[in-house]
Amino acid sequence: MSALLAAVLVASGVPALAGEPAISSDRGLVSIRSVHGNGNFVSWRLLGSDAADVAFNVYRDGVKVNRAPVTTATSYLDAGAPANASYSVRQVSGGVESAATRSVGTLATSRDVPLQIPGSGYVANDASVGDLDGDGEWEIVLKWDPADAKDNAQKGRTGNVYLDAYKLNGTRLWRIDLGRNIRAGAHYTQFQVFDYDGDGKAEVAVKTADGTRSGTGQVIGNANADHRNADGYILTGPE
Repeated sequence: MSALLAAVLVASGVPALAGEPAISSDRGLVSIRSVHGNGNFVSWRLLGSDAADVAFNVYRDGVKVNRAPVTTATSYLDAGAPANASYSVRQVSGGVESAATRSVGTLATSRDVPLQIPGSGYVANDASVGDLDGDGEWEIVLKWDPADAKDNAQKGRTGNVYLDAYKLNGTRLWRIDLGRNIRAGAHYTQFQVFDYDGDGKAEVAVKTADGTRSGTGQVIGNANADHRNADGYILTGPE
């Protein structure tokens, strides 16, 4: 399924999923240094497929550090651990461990994701997450608003709105240019990131219009259409 869908098509053209959708998500393991410098805080994701009595063992550099399986949280404070430690987690079911998650190093502080600004005056706005490429790791979908974005009550034309998809290392997967016929403002572009068709890869649902350019360069509708009126509002034209 295309990464770009008009919301109306998503609402009417995708069959309802029976039960829980398939989400190919890993544990999202993260380790971050304590602000006091006396240990590492390790956190991971609880999956929808996990049993109610799921438990976990935490490994630092290949050695288990918890005395008993962790049952009441999806986090562990490894007091006294060195700042350069690496961690993995194993699920425990019926006393039997599963395979280890991928190993991660310890971050000194929060993780920065490099962004590619579309142009002067643009600011990062709303964001959502989902596994866009099916690799088990979540990507970020970010909306860029121009400096001249308008509220519904404000007249005037605006610059284009963009949606970017980023890996957590800052690699940009694609950029969607919503075009001149989608007005920039807080109440115009809401979007969803979800695996609508259950194929293990998330889609993006968003309102589009004539002139929207997809992340693969395809132009939707009439590229030359301009539905903006004299006050900058867009009250006609297909969506």
